[in-house]
Amino acid sequence: MGKEYLDPRWRFEIFLYFKKDAGYNSRIDAIQTMLRELEKKWGVTYHLVESTNLSEAEVEKLKVHLRSISPQVRGKIVSSKRYILPLSGSKNLNLDNTPILILFQNNFPVNVFPHLLGKTYFEVESFLEKIIQFGPQEYLGAKGLLEDPIQKILGDDPSILENGMKFIGTNVTTRTGVIDSLLTDGEGRSVVVEVETHANDFSIGQVCRLAAGYSEKTGIPLEKIRKAIVCLGFDENLIEASKGANVELYKVTFSLISKGSKA
Repeated sequence: MGKEYLDPRWRFEIFLYFKKDAGYNSRIDAIQTMLRELEKKWGVTYHLVESTNLSEAEVEKLKVHLRSISPQVRGKIVSSKRYILPLSGSKNLNLDNTPILILFQNNFPVNVFPHLLGKTYFEVESFLEKIIQFGPQEYLGAKGLLEDPIQKILGDDPSILENGMKFIGTNVTTRTGVIDSLLTDGEGRSVVVEVETHANDFSIGQVCRLAAGYSEKTGIPLEKIRKAIVCLGFDENLIEASKGANVELYKVTFSLISKGSKA
């Protein structure tokens, strides 16, 4: 898959903020090489912004962008003793100690790196490696051959997830993307479901963005919307990451009930 196959409804852009002559400056050339590769392979536009070129108003706008990203997606972004993150302990930009990468989708900030989600630390380079490999459609939760049947199963019998679940719809459009399956639980709470063949940290970000979009669309408070991923397999770190983001993780499995006799 190349950039000619990307859904034209979704436009991705990356801004990398850094400070000239900072201790991490040796990383910037390598990061820029990765950004060039990403642009060439997937058509993702990137911008390099050196911190001395930022006005006070632009610094404040950048902080607003960071705060506007759903906490369930960006996790922790204020530095602690163990982790260097985009904001210092005094809530100022931490560009003396780390570059800051912000991913925009249709001019809307959707994630920032580095960040700490649960107990998993996501660096700038590790994010770029993944998005170069899989492309931005992976970030949107590109669908495989097995995912449509799983959606249909959930539509036919949502109680397989939990007693009292009811089916509301599939492919529900929000400003932040399309919800695979929308359910309600026995207490009437909406359940936003992301269906994946193999789930990873992108899946966490996607279902959190979709829940935020559904909250915006319906006026339902985000904290009253359940978020769930249903998948056939998942990355090792996803259990901790899903706990940190308050996302429910379900794995589709097969159980042997009866075994025929050997001929």
